[in-house]
This record gives sequence, C-alpha cells and structure tokens, in this order.
Amino acid sequence: MKWAIFFAIKLTLLIAAAVWLAENPGVVQINWQGYRLDTSFGMLVLLLLVVALILTLLFRLYGGLLRSPLAYMRHRAEKKRRQGYLALTQGLVAVAAGDPEEAKRLARKADSLLEDPPLTMLLSAQAAQLNGDDEAAERYFTAMLKRPETEFLGLRGLLTQAMRKGDRDRALALVKRAHKIRPDTPWVLTTLLDLQVKDRRWDEALLTVRESAQAKALPEAQASHNRAALLVERSRAASTAGDAAAALEQAKRAHSLAPDFIPATAIEARLLIDAGKHKRAAKLIEAAWAKAAHPDLARLYDQCWPGENALLRLRRFQKLEEIAPNDIESLIAVAEAALAAQLWGEARAHLDKAIAAQNAAGGATARTYRVMAAVVEAEYGDAVRTRDWLNKAALAHPDPAWICHSCGAQAEEWSSLCGNCGSFDSQEWRTPPRIATTATPEDAEAPITTPPRDLPATIEPPVGTALPATPMATPPRPPA
Repeated sequence: MKWAIFFAIKLTLLIAAAVWLAENPGVVQINWQGYRLDTSFGMLVLLLLVVALILTLLFRLYGGLLRSPLAYMRHRAEKKRRQGYLALTQGLVAVAAGDPEEAKRLARKADSLLEDPPLTMLLSAQAAQLNGDDEAAERYFTAMLKRPETEFLGLRGLLTQAMRKGDRDRALALVKRAHKIRPDTPWVLTTLLDLQVKDRRWDEALLTVRESAQAKALPEAQASHNRAALLVERSRAASTAGDAAAALEQAKRAHSLAPDFIPATAIEARLLIDAGKHKRAAKLIEAAWAKAAHPDLARLYDQCWPGENALLRLRRFQKLEEIAPNDIESLIAVAEAALAAQLWGEARAHLDKAIAAQNAAGGATARTYRVMAAVVEAEYGDAVRTRDWLNKAALAHPDPAWICHSCGAQAEEWSSLCGNCGSFDSQEWRTPPRIATTATPEDAEAPITTPPRDLPATIEPPVGTALPATPMATPPRPPA
C-alpha cells in the first residue's frame, strides 16, 4: 500500500515536470568548434538523461567484467562449502546410525571440502572410534587440544578413551584439566566426583560436592547426603590412623548433616562408646531411634550399658520401644533383650506382635522367625518346634539389607562405594525383592507357641536372684 502511494506521488511529479517543460520550452543554443545546436530546454534535459543512462550501463558492464573472476571463485567456494557441510552432516548421521565405513568416507570428504579442521577432526575422531581404531581417535582428539575452541571436546574424547581402558589416573588428570576450562559443566563435576571417590580422595571429593551444589549439578538434599557419606569415610580413615578425636569430629559433622543417616549415627555412637562416653552414645541412639530404628543401632545401644545385668538391659530397650512403639525393630530389640533375660513370655509376646505387623505389611522376615526359634529352643529345648520356626525362616521374606539402587547388589555393611558397580552413595536400607518360590512360610506346620500347662507363660526370677548378664549377640565391629 505504501509503495503504491509513493509510486503515484513520483508519477505525479514526473507528469507535472513534463507539463511544465512543455508549457515553457525555452531555447537553448550551443556553439562549439564551429557547430551550432539549437534545441529546447526539455530536449536538452532528455538528452543528458539518455547519456547518463548509457554511461551508467557501460560502467556496470565494465565493473561486472572486472569482478566476474572473483565472483566465480566465490561461487565455487560457497558451493564447495555447502557440499562440505552436507558431507559433515551426513557423516554425523552415519555416526549416530552406527555405520563406521560410511562415517569414515564422509569424514574424508568433509575434510577435503572444508577448511575447518575443528569440525572435521571431531567427525574423524568419532568415525575412528566407531570403527574401533582407538589409536586414530586418540590422535584426532590430541590434535584438538592444540586449539582453544576444540580443547574441551578433545579432553572429553580422551577422557572417554581413558575410562574405557580403565586408566583412572589419566582420566582424573584429564577431567581436572576440563574442570579448569569449564568448572560449572555438570558432566565434568559428576565425572570428577566419581573418580575422586573411587580413588578415595575424600577431601577433594568434598570440595567437588560443594561446587556441584553451587552449580546446581546436584540437588541440595543429595549434596548434603553425599557430604555426610564422605565425612563418614573420613571418620573411618581417621579412626584407622589412630586419630580418635578427628574421627569423632568428622562423625559429628556427618550426623549433623543427615540426622537420619544410619551409618553416620552408628559411627559416632561407636566412637563415643570406645571413648567411654556411654551415656552420650545412648542419648545419641535414642534421639536417632525415632527417625531411623536399625539393628546396628540396637547392637550399639546394648554396648552402652557395660556391667548391667540382662534384666536392666531389658528395661533400657523398653525405653527404645517407648520412643518408637510400633516399629518392628523396637519389637525385635525388646524380644532379644527379653530372651537374654530369660523372660520367654515377654520375648514371645513382642515377636508375635512383630510377626503380625510384618504379615499385615506383606510378610514376616526370616530374622523374626529365627529369633522366635531361639526363644522356643531356649525355653523348651524342643528340637521339633525349633525346626518348625527355622523352616518358616527359610521360606520367609529376606531380611532388610543395604541395597545399591544402581545395580541391586546387596551388602551386609554400608559402604560409600558399591562393591559391585562402584556407584557412590547408592546403598539404601530396605528389604530386597523376594525370589519367587512355590512354598511359603504358611506351608510349614505352625509351631506350638503356647507353653505346656506345667510351665508358666513367663519365668520370673525370685526377688534378689541375680540373673546372668547375657549380652545380646553382636556382630564383628565394622572397620573404621
């Protein structure tokens, strides 16, 4: 619309000028070299316009003739560039499709057409990797290190090569160099942390976790848990080195970061017990019991009362039950303490309650049945009834264990590194999946839990009779 308006204005002005010249033709006389030219002013203007137009056309033609070789060369270079990028794109597609021969051919073509070594080197390195030629790939990636714009890509390629070969020392050196170039890149931080923890560089790993949290490469909750796991490992290392004070300090920091993290609570409690601070250890376990009741904490709690007889220990564990009255671990802990105190009825009552709660939640575990078998054997000395409960234990759900959420491997003791796949801070305390079986605990004949008529439900010791201080069985202490 605007163009039409401007065109109409220009046309109007042109017509007006032509009309004005026609109405005012005037006379122009030119004398030059004996020649005389008489014409009107309008014809002179028209003549001058025609001459200007001819000169302009001649100038453009001359300029085009001068520029044609350069234009031809530019056109050819542009065509070559388009063909090169087409070969580069097709080569990357061939790499993604897993066609090594096609990728190698297109890499050579792109290299001959493009004067852009960074891109062609990357394609050539990927084609060599796909073709299984690690030496050629390493040459290309190493060449990329010489250019600032491709150094980071070269480092990533060499890092992949090193990790594939299992060369952790070289991989760590490469990822540290990549970290200096781009310190906030998530995969750099993740790889750096993975290599540091596998090399047991706990101090460096703590700094990396902090950087990862600041760069938003790790959620804050996961970063806190990772730091707690690293501090537990630092505490273990200090304890092994004989520095009990440093070990306890690291354990306290770990527990403060993750109060419900069982390994942190357990190692702090054990160090307090070793230092003779039994009451502090007991209070620590009692505070943690409501958040994370665990058999390891129950075993440590039993060590908090040296010199006490079994009946007093039972009363201590009844305090844990008051803290978490409906927790399965509370019921089993009191049952084991009652078993040690020879209070069979008390032990059976808690175990019956634990079995009922577990069955309601999906099925009782083998440990609960084993403790019941121990109670029956200690109370009656009946091998048949004991075997009945052990049969139930053999068919029951597996006991909770430390399970790696990356590979599913089980471990009896927690470690920051999975012993199977090497994942860091991947173990969690839960019941493993049950292996399918045609038999169930209910298939075994239920043992008789009612005592004979000539025996009381519970055996209460006479007043003033000292009970044997039989501590609950504790497993070997995990290494610090």
